[in-house]
Amino acid sequence: MKNMWSGTLFVLVSIFAAAEFGVAQVSQEAHTADEVIAVDKGWTAAEEKGDVAYVDALLLPEYRSVSPDGSTHSKEAIVANTRKTTPERAAMIEKYLVDHPTDMAVTINGDTAVLTFTAVTDAKKLIRSCDIFVYRGGHWHAFYSQHTDAEKA
Repeated sequence: MKNMWSGTLFVLVSIFAAAEFGVAQVSQEAHTADEVIAVDKGWTAAEEKGDVAYVDALLLPEYRSVSPDGSTHSKEAIVANTRKTTPERAAMIEKYLVDHPTDMAVTINGDTAVLTFTAVTDAKKLIRSCDIFVYRGGHWHAFYSQHTDAEKA
């Protein structure tokens, strides 16, 4: 009986210490395609709502994105854009969501996931996109994104 109470006391003290000193309780996300897609959809929703904390935690410091025009965007630029929560920006993101199919494909190799999807921009053009995520500290984090114009077959 003494060992049970000692163990319980240790757990309670650990929880209170973690809360007191700001130690985050890490939830372990699954290494599944569904979890990677959920994280990516959460990213889009966070940008739409202006959830800077989510986007900041999601993107690794070395994150880069390359747009179809070849311009590159750093984590800082993406986070700064997330701060711009206007009705026009929300409408732009909603249009983006409508243009992207829900049948995303994910390939996972260890702690790296590659998510690909296609946006139909008009009758003749497509944007093919790829997001690369790495699993660190119990969560998926975005490392790189590439968006490329393509002719529709």
